[in-house]
Amino acid sequence: MEGQGLWSSEQHLWLGAMGLTVYAEASSIVWPPAGPARPAPRFDNVPESALRSSRPPLEPVPAPRPIASAALPAPPLPPAPDMPASRRGRSSRLAGVPDKLMLALLRASGQNPNEPATQALMASWPLDELRANPAAKRALWPQLRALRRQRGER
Repeated sequence: MEGQGLWSSEQHLWLGAMGLTVYAEASSIVWPPAGPARPAPRFDNVPESALRSSRPPLEPVPAPRPIASAALPAPPLPPAPDMPASRRGRSSRLAGVPDKLMLALLRASGQNPNEPATQALMASWPLDELRANPAAKRALWPQLRALRRQRGER
């Protein structure tokens, strides 16, 4: 096998017909001898004046001028619609749709939201205070666990 490739020329043809690429070590490839170096092309039939540019060199492009409208002040924004403070900002909620904190508290308590006792309990939860005060959240967890135990869930 020494001096001979891993695959025969017939095997190369078969592997190529199957769409496979056969790699070979560069040292095993017999390269054809390099031919003489070709000289650079000469342009004897082109006059010397055509090789030089007849146009003057380009002038540098001046920096763009600022747009005049950019100096004008922006038009004032329209006034904000009058909304009650409870409907603005982070605490904006749609009427009748419980927020994420309320849903999480219901899930943690394990209560049925359709029962009147649960609805009274939901009304007693101070949601804004629970959002702002971590101590209020910690105080509410024992109550939620007790409600879960009453329902028999764990």
